[in-house]
Amino acid sequence: MKIVFTGGGTAGHVIPNLAIIAELRRIAGHAQIFYLGSKNGIEKKLATEAGIQFYGIQTGKLRRYFDWQNLVDAVRVPVGVTQAIYRLVKIKPNAIFSKGGFVSVPVAIAASLLRIPIVIHESDLSAGLATRITARFAKKICLSFPTKYTGGKLEITGNPVRPIGKPQRGRDFLKFNSAKLIILIAGGSSGATFLNALTEQAIFELANKANVVWLTGPKDKPKVRIPENVRVFEYLDAEYLDVLAAADLVISRAGANSIFEIAAAARPSVLIPLPLATSRGDQIENARFFEQHGAAMVLPQEKAKPHDFAKLVIWLLSDPDRLTKIGTAAKKLAPTDAAEKIAKIILNVAQ
Repeated sequence: MKIVFTGGGTAGHVIPNLAIIAELRRIAGHAQIFYLGSKNGIEKKLATEAGIQFYGIQTGKLRRYFDWQNLVDAVRVPVGVTQAIYRLVKIKPNAIFSKGGFVSVPVAIAASLLRIPIVIHESDLSAGLATRITARFAKKICLSFPTKYTGGKLEITGNPVRPIGKPQRGRDFLKFNSAKLIILIAGGSSGATFLNALTEQAIFELANKANVVWLTGPKDKPKVRIPENVRVFEYLDAEYLDVLAAADLVISRAGANSIFEIAAAARPSVLIPLPLATSRGDQIENARFFEQHGAAMVLPQEKAKPHDFAKLVIWLLSDPDRLTKIGTAAKKLAPTDAAEKIAKIILNVAQ
C-alpha cells in the first residue's frame, strides 16, 4: 500500500502530518509513505529528516487581495498540477492525505483527475481557502474542532500532535540557575514580529519574576541585552516538546497546531492571535473558542502594550490555582488519539 502526504508552507501544516505518519507506520508497517510539497518549503526539511521520500513541485500562494505576484502564481499552479500528475502516476498511491496550505491545491486537483481518493484535514475552527478548494475533491474531511454539521464526508478527529515531552528533560536542556517559574514565548516556526517586539520591550520585567524561553523565529534578532535567565532560540525542533512540558505559562499566537500542542501538554497560555488586518481571522476564532472553554486567556494584539502585557503575565504566575485550572481545561480540548483516528480513516479510504 502506498500513501502520499501533502501540505506545507509552515510547520503547522507539516508537524500534524508527521504525527499521522508515525501512527500509520505503527498500524500498517507495510505502507510506503511519500510526501509532495513545495520545493523550498519547510516541509522538505521536516519530511526528509523524518526519513520520508520527498518530491518538490511548483506552487503559488492563494491570496484574497490584489497583488502582481498573483499573475506569476496563476502560472505556477497549473505547472504544479502537471508535476503532481507526473509524480502520482509514477508512485501509483492508494490514497492521498492533505493537511492544507497552498501546496495542497495542485496535488488535490491532480488526484481528482487521476481518480485517487483524497482525505483532508482542517485544523482551524473555520476552513481556509485551500481547504475550501480541496474539500470538493475529498472523500473524507477531518476536523479539529467540533461542529453541528456531522455525517457524510465530515469526521471530528481532533488535531494530531506529536507526543509531548518530559518536563525534567526540558529543564535539563535549558539549564536555568534558579528555580523560578518558566515562561515560554513562541510565535510559531516563522516567529512573530509583533510578539518579538512586545517581548523585547517587556523582557526585563518578565525576567525579574521568571525564567524566560524566547523563540524568535529566523527573522528577528533581539536588539536589547538579554538577561542571564533568558534563553533565546530561533527555533526548537524535538527539544520544543520537552521545553513546552517544562513551561509554567506559554505566550503564543493562536495557530491551531500551536494551541493544540499547548493543550496536549496541559499548559496554561496567553494567546495573542493574528489580527484581522493581517489574517482571515482564523486565529481569533481559535483563541476565542479556547477562552470560552476556560482553556486560555486571550490578549488582542491591539490591546497588547508592553507594561500591561508584563503585568498580566506576572499576575498569572502569582496565582498557581488559576494556572492549574486553565491547563486542566486546555487538556480536555486535546484528544489523545487524533493521529490514530486519521491514520485509520486514511487506511479505510485506501483499501
